[in-house]
Amino acid sequence: MTDPLFAFLLKLPLALLVFLLIAYAGTANKRIAGVLFTFPILNGVAIIASTDPVVVADAIYPLVIFNCVLFAFAISFPQALPVSALPRGPRLLARVAIWSLAWFAGAYCLTDFRGFISGAGVLFAGSSAFAALFMIVFWTKPSSVARVSEATPGFYPPHIAALMRATGFIAFWANRTGAGRIVFFTLAYACLFWASRVALDEKWVGMASALPLPGFFALASLIDDAEDSHAPHAGLRALLSIRDTLFLGPVLVIPFNWAFAHLLVFALPPGALALRYLLLFALWTVAALAALLVVPRLAAHFDRGA
Repeated sequence: MTDPLFAFLLKLPLALLVFLLIAYAGTANKRIAGVLFTFPILNGVAIIASTDPVVVADAIYPLVIFNCVLFAFAISFPQALPVSALPRGPRLLARVAIWSLAWFAGAYCLTDFRGFISGAGVLFAGSSAFAALFMIVFWTKPSSVARVSEATPGFYPPHIAALMRATGFIAFWANRTGAGRIVFFTLAYACLFWASRVALDEKWVGMASALPLPGFFALASLIDDAEDSHAPHAGLRALLSIRDTLFLGPVLVIPFNWAFAHLLVFALPPGALALRYLLLFALWTVAALAALLVVPRLAAHFDRGA
């Protein structure tokens, strides 16, 4: 099996998993979904595949922060793009395409000026302070979220809502709409992956690996469901609670990538591939537990304050 094909067969299931989890978490616990938008699954794969993990991790830090800013804008202004009149499938792809173009423009500038941007320690401290300030100032009031939920019992189309109540995650995706979104995502990811392989500049390869395509598809899916619900305005307002914990993403990703990259360099030889992937899965588990245990407690604290 060729190296590019092996890389594709490894990354596609992980990218698809991120997409499926974020979109479903956005229906069940929006605060946890906010952190999952930047969960370091694909970051870890990019770092482990590099010959210089520390350099790759260093390049990812500002991109993760930029991803959060872009997601925050898209969640805050879900109807800013004039695509609402399009059918469901083209509407989803149009949003993802426009967001991706905006991301490439911003990431290109960040990559060019990376030498003038601070390192992991400063970015982590700044991200932590900004996340705390953002949650204090912009936290969604729990009473508003409750009123939206009570006013929109049909937030999702009836057949999807029934499936969610019946069997949860699998049933949420095991329908025509879910299958179509999975197909769209797989095709888009395949095109992006193979396009990055033929790029003349290695910078584009690295940038393409950091593109939050799973998050774009997940958010576009959530916006589509809200727009197609019985109360579109209230449904879109309900998505704002995803934004509450969005900026906790860099607080999780920066130490994850820093620790993983340095452990690869100083503790594990390049030939110990099985141990390197075992370490990656162990750190993924720790990061997932941190999100699942800490985020609900933070949410409860800010809900009481609000």
